[in-house]
Amino acid sequence: MKTKTSVLTFCAVMAAALFSTLAVGDAPPASIEGFSPKAAQAEAGVEAKLESGVSRQQLRQYLRYFTAEPHSAGRPANNKLSRYIAEEWKRQGLEDVVIHRYDVWNSLPRKVSLEMLSPVKFQASLREDAYPVDPDTKNPAITGSYFGYSISGDVTAPVVYAHNGNPEDYALLRSHGIDVRGKIVIVRYSNPYSYRGFKALTAQRMGAAAILVYSDPAEDGFKQGKVYPHGPWGPESHIQRGSITYDFFQPGDPLTPGWPSLPGAKRISPSQAISLPKIVGIPLSWRDAEPLLKNMDGPVAPKSCQGGLPITYRLGGSRGRVPRQRDRDDSLQPEHVLVG
Repeated sequence: MKTKTSVLTFCAVMAAALFSTLAVGDAPPASIEGFSPKAAQAEAGVEAKLESGVSRQQLRQYLRYFTAEPHSAGRPANNKLSRYIAEEWKRQGLEDVVIHRYDVWNSLPRKVSLEMLSPVKFQASLREDAYPVDPDTKNPAITGSYFGYSISGDVTAPVVYAHNGNPEDYALLRSHGIDVRGKIVIVRYSNPYSYRGFKALTAQRMGAAAILVYSDPAEDGFKQGKVYPHGPWGPESHIQRGSITYDFFQPGDPLTPGWPSLPGAKRISPSQAISLPKIVGIPLSWRDAEPLLKNMDGPVAPKSCQGGLPITYRLGGSRGRVPRQRDRDDSLQPEHVLVG
């Protein structure tokens, strides 16, 4: 289904993000990498003049307005923000401010579930916790766990731990006689980072039926330091959402490769779109991932593949069946995965 989306260049938002990192009033640096002393002095003067016109209070107000409600692409709240930015620019004297409409292929889940059938029963929450110190975390409009553009489907299969989900990790599994075809792979958001869409493509190419991607506390959690709300690192329910499009093959709207997604534009079918995944995918918190990892069998994973959870990470392959289902509305979609 085509989702009607109003798109406005977001350089105002980016500028706000940039300026919010500037320490207004701070003394300019004595030198700037890549600048001669004379040019650095001139540059510092320009930056000081720019900073003097930045209002931290106004930035707080803008940031608060932009983040008050969830506003995923194509949703009414996102279009509302487009109109708000346009009106602000006009009020500030910009001319010819235009909101352009693009009709793009988008996805949002109707239902997503993940449960482990054996060796123990477990139902994943696929939700992030709310915190009294942050009332926004209680907003009922916040969605649960999902990956944009994951296919819909029901999968019941054993789980395999594929570390970072990169090609070399599957080579390691093969060296231990573990075949991931038809199975569910669970991988980590890794450090150094590899794009979740690349992880999904790699799993798809290896023949996996589904992929689960979780944030291990070794990379983003208590192993790094204090977690939210007491620090900057991800708490146990933290979920890193996002799209898993293969946009490194074809950027932009998957159904209008190489031309703008204007109303009435020619569109290819989803089956022809090289950037659309053909695998079920779900992001997890480490709290939801831990029971799966804890109950896996198979060889012990190498030391380099062990994570931050207080368990022995195993490669799996036969135990821990997880039925997973994703039911998706191709305007918006769902998923359900069973590990068993």
